[in-house]
Amino acid sequence: MVICFILPLKNELPHSDDVLFFYNFETRQDTKFSENATEHIPILACAQQFCTACEMQDDIEMDCDRCGRRRHSFYDDPVGDVILSL
Repeated sequence: MVICFILPLKNELPHSDDVLFFYNFETRQDTKFSENATEHIPILACAQQFCTACEMQDDIEMDCDRCGRRRHSFYDDPVGDVILSL
């Protein structure tokens, strides 16, 4: 005999131990790559992160006790700094 339990649906986000990251790169495109194309050179990278402890917190400036600083900006070496920092 197999007994199955079906849990009711809840209006909540699923809980996880993972930290999620979102990022955006701003680039300049004034360097000619070829006759019809320009090179995208990253000048700024912005990243945001959240976990289950802070996912419902609206103020991104508030640090999280679990995942730390939630907003990051990188100017000097945007791509390298994002890779090394997060």
